[in-house]
Amino acid sequence: GKRGNPYLFSSNNFVGRQIWEFDPKAGTPEEHAAVEEARQSYVDNHSLVKGCGDLLWRLQFLKEAKFKQVIPPVKID
Repeated sequence: GKRGNPYLFSSNNFVGRQIWEFDPKAGTPEEHAAVEEARQSYVDNHSLVKGCGDLLWRLQFLKEAKFKQVIPPVKID
C-alpha cells in the first residue's frame, strides 16, 4: 500500500497500523490450498463456532515466524 492511494484512509497518519495488500499470485499451491480450506471451513462453521476464527491470520503468522510443530499430536481412542 502507498499513502497516496485514494482507497486508503488513516486518522493517525498510518502510525501503528499495518497496510495489507492482496496479491493473488503470491504463495505456493500448497498455501493456496490451505487458504481455500480455511475459507471453506469458515463458510461451513461460522454460525456454529464462536471465538477467534482468524485462521488465515494464524496461517500467515506461523509461516512468517517459521514455526515448526515439534510436539506430536495427541490421539485419544
